Amino acid sequence: MLVVDDEPNMAWLFRQTFSGKCEILSAESGEEALDILKQHDVDVVMLDLRLPGVDGMETLRRMRREGVTAPVIIMTAYGEVKSAVQAMKLGAFDYITKPFDMEELTLVVEGALKYSALTREVSRLKEELHEKFNLSNIVTISPKMISVFSVIERVCGSDVSVLIQGESGTGKELIARAIHYASPRRDKPFVPVNCAALPENLLESELFGHEEGAFTGARRRKLGKFEMADGGTLFLDEVGDLPLSMQPKILRAIEEKVIERLGGTQRIPVDVRVVAATNRDLRKEVQEGRFRQDLYFRLAVIPINVPPLRERREDIPVLVRHFLKEFCEKRGKLVPDVDDEAMRILVSYDWPGNVRELKNAMEQISLLCDKGTIYKKDLPPLFGQDSLEGGGSPGSVDSTGSSGSSGSGSSGGPGGFSGPGGFRSCGESSAGFQGSLTERKTHLVSETEKEAIRKALEASGGNRTQAAKHLGISRRTLQLKIKKYGL
Repeated sequence: MLVVDDEPNMAWLFRQTFSGKCEILSAESGEEALDILKQHDVDVVMLDLRLPGVDGMETLRRMRREGVTAPVIIMTAYGEVKSAVQAMKLGAFDYITKPFDMEELTLVVEGALKYSALTREVSRLKEELHEKFNLSNIVTISPKMISVFSVIERVCGSDVSVLIQGESGTGKELIARAIHYASPRRDKPFVPVNCAALPENLLESELFGHEEGAFTGARRRKLGKFEMADGGTLFLDEVGDLPLSMQPKILRAIEEKVIERLGGTQRIPVDVRVVAATNRDLRKEVQEGRFRQDLYFRLAVIPINVPPLRERREDIPVLVRHFLKEFCEKRGKLVPDVDDEAMRILVSYDWPGNVRELKNAMEQISLLCDKGTIYKKDLPPLFGQDSLEGGGSPGSVDSTGSSGSSGSGSSGGPGGFSGPGGFRSCGESSAGFQGSLTERKTHLVSETEKEAIRKALEASGGNRTQAAKHLGISRRTLQLKIKKYGL
């Protein structure tokens, strides 16, 4: 606590009263108080209005200009209550009159201390959110994903609408949050809405709110998501599932930045940035008349396409180690190594649920495996050889290693590496590698791991400690693998 009063006995009084609750600093002038605040973080300021030189009112103004966020309690004589009220309009937390009622003083100070603690906790949580959803925390070495991040970094500072397209589980909401927390709106709300989770008759109320009596059961006014996101970001998840009847209303809200609550007539201005996501092909939805073209163009000012995990298999070993480290450290367990054969199976699997499925699998493994190394037998049944070498994937592989599927994306096993964005696009081609199916898979996993290590070393400027940390392995393990692959 900082006590600002030109009477020395005032600081003594506060030390006697609050010595067990907080440290007391004192200043006898406004200038001295401002100097102390530059050097110390304080939880509450007791500020007298009558000070020599710069008075209390001007001191308060300067505090706010200089970014002091601690609650300020004004101390004033009975005849100066009007000035104290004026000080509260300038941002003072409260005021108390001299001579003090000690019970009232204690209540006011304790209230300010609680408010200060709450403010600090909110700031801490905000910083945690900013850190958690920072782009640098998204684990990838994939050129495709790095290209996605390059687009994200360029659009963060603007207010344009963004449409994130990708399969379920690819991390679309994580990217939406990263855009929000890297933008100037980061300290305002991020409000998600799942457009597929609500029936049409509830969706309008959820988005735009309603007035009391708007419909049966509307007993009080409710703010909609547009209003709740005012100043921040509205995330329309599964936007491709929006009913056609709702689409013109959302288009109007985005274009005019005005909404009307259900059952109301007042036009309410809203300042929101809209980020939308879908696992559908919205262009196809437009062509087939299920999605309005004008809304599509309004949402897709910046389209971002997130590749599925099977198209960036080089990320799988890195993600496996990342999630194992996260879950094991959370439970106070040693982080296990992954046997080469087990990693081969994980890399060969198609991951139809993408990163979400991989994360869930690693959580399951981290719970059930208590050994220092994860082997094939420790993997869930889903990853058995039958599902990989038989008909568990859309593509098939002949004896030369070429895919028998004419599809462009999601074949499992080694055939999955030959599609667009697969292993061959970012490492040594394996087209000429001969051998059994198991040998070809082992070769592909080794090449993927080699490429992952090479990229991690490049990203860290050759710093092996940083590269090992990025890959989620020990420095010794990294050195062994560098020697193994001749890097």
